[in-house]
Amino acid sequence: MEELLDEVIKKALDEIKRNADQSFEEAKRIVDKTYNDVLQSYSNKVRDLITKTKEEIEGERAKLDVENKRLVASEKNYWIEKVYEGVKDKIDVLLGSENYKKGLEGVLSREAKNDVIIYCNSKDVDTVSSILNKLKIKAKLKEEKMLGGVKIEFPDQGLVKDFSLDLLLSQVFEAEKPKVAKILFGEE
Repeated sequence: MEELLDEVIKKALDEIKRNADQSFEEAKRIVDKTYNDVLQSYSNKVRDLITKTKEEIEGERAKLDVENKRLVASEKNYWIEKVYEGVKDKIDVLLGSENYKKGLEGVLSREAKNDVIIYCNSKDVDTVSSILNKLKIKAKLKEEKMLGGVKIEFPDQGLVKDFSLDLLLSQVFEAEKPKVAKILFGEE
């Protein structure tokens, strides 16, 4: 009877051990599956966060690049304008020259006629008046703030022709800006 009892206990223990092993394997499988699911979920979240952060960084980098280019362009324009102002400041050297007076005479002889209104700067009034007398042109002379040159108004036509150094200088300087930039900054 003891043997029978030992055998029944052994079978029961074997059954319990087998059930415990199966339960352990099932629990291990559930824990592994849950662990892998959680790991996959957090890995996806981390990847998404990294991607989003990279996109934000690239966006900020692009903004900074645009801002840098704007600042560089602004600084370049500042220095180009300084050159332009320097040229305007040196224009007085031209105003006293014979070539300038010949240029004024050429414009007035070609464009001016009686009864026009001629605008010039205060420094050129005497020169322009003298040229008009020499050409025997009766025109009204008015002072206007400008670097030099003349503007001729044709009241009967409602037309003004601008031969001012302001206009000429701005047109020439605009055309020459790339060359000035190349000299100043070594680029086109």
